[in-house]
Amino acid sequence: MSAGRSATPLPDLGFSGPEFARLIADSPTLSARLRDLREATLADATDAPLGDITPRTAAALLCAVHRTLFQRIQELTLPGQDNAQISTTVIAEEDSAFGLLEPALADYAEA
Repeated sequence: MSAGRSATPLPDLGFSGPEFARLIADSPTLSARLRDLREATLADATDAPLGDITPRTAAALLCAVHRTLFQRIQELTLPGQDNAQISTTVIAEEDSAFGLLEPALADYAEA
């Protein structure tokens, strides 16, 4: 997504608007459920045998970065930054954050 591409909320990327961001940020239950959904989706993607710790660990690492970026979007949304400003900031931070995982996960679950 390029900076400023959309002025409308994009919930799938975390661009939800201040009301929804506050709802998630203020609810430990909703925050935990969101984390569980992300981790389950990523862990299931490899069709690993039940109990295999590898996909769960990879999912946890990827979700940790995603959670961090989602929280960052919330931090920027709550004081009223617009989506274009948030996008510019988060895209720059995203490359750095996921780059930290590249040495460990670059070859994991390649198609």
